[in-house]
Amino acid sequence: MVLVAIAASVVFAIISPPDPAPSSRSPRRPSSAPARATPRPLPSATTRPLASATVKSEQSSKAVDDAGCFPHRQVWVSGKMNIRGRPSTSAAILGITPPGERYEVVASRQGGDYCWIDIELGWIAVTGYVGASEPQAGAPPSTPVSAGSAISAAVQLALNTLNTLVVAPENRCSPYDSEDYPYPQSVEAEIVRGMGGRVYGPYTGTVFSSTRETDIEHMVAKSEAHDSGLCAAGKQTRKAFARDVLNLTLAAPSVNRHQKSGKDFAEWKPRLNACWFADRIIKVKAKYRLTIDSREKAALERTLQACASIDMR
Repeated sequence: MVLVAIAASVVFAIISPPDPAPSSRSPRRPSSAPARATPRPLPSATTRPLASATVKSEQSSKAVDDAGCFPHRQVWVSGKMNIRGRPSTSAAILGITPPGERYEVVASRQGGDYCWIDIELGWIAVTGYVGASEPQAGAPPSTPVSAGSAISAAVQLALNTLNTLVVAPENRCSPYDSEDYPYPQSVEAEIVRGMGGRVYGPYTGTVFSSTRETDIEHMVAKSEAHDSGLCAAGKQTRKAFARDVLNLTLAAPSVNRHQKSGKDFAEWKPRLNACWFADRIIKVKAKYRLTIDSREKAALERTLQACASIDMR
């Protein structure tokens, strides 16, 4: 049976941490599939026709496993993705897909958090799918990279800093109490000054009439910071973290209390200004020497590799 048509719901990008070994349940590449030729430079997304591809693999329509790697026949690329010589982030990069392209899928292989897809030009790693033949509708990523553009120095610095963070599971080494992380209400005025005098919610792009309509929002949540190293920190360090404007912004109570709450970047990111948000998280984690778990690191890297800027808009 031919693979089910899918689409990328988010901007996809190859992540750089070493991959776990592919699952033993992953399908093998069909022996009938032809050997892949040396990849050619890919044409611009604006000129490449998006014609339906010929199916070259025959796999069950059943999902490969519970991690989300589905058999399919085509893949839409909404953002730049690295093309690798084999299904591993340690493999040589053969090229980069332009955004807005559709490719035939020859085979797919599950490996930990990543579903590797063979598009004949090489292997690309993706983690999200929707059951449609075109990209899922929704808000565009903040400042997406266009075809042919290079990663900016600021984005590269964020990626470099991300790679300096210690990767470790979250660990609550002491009980968490929000009262251990006090901050004054007056810090709102500093946040507003930092946004040019606007009472602005960067997660949604909302301009509020007053700070009475907003909450003070910790981008790296206090509970998450506690479990990432501050559980062993002293009183003054916790207090400094809680009121540090580098980690503070404004958000509507519905967003702060019910949507984001104590989630990390792997669990939640804003529809707007995701690049700016990712950069701030990395800066805060580096400043306070917080650890990062592998899922959050992968999510931050995927987002940043599709960013042309980290500026707030």
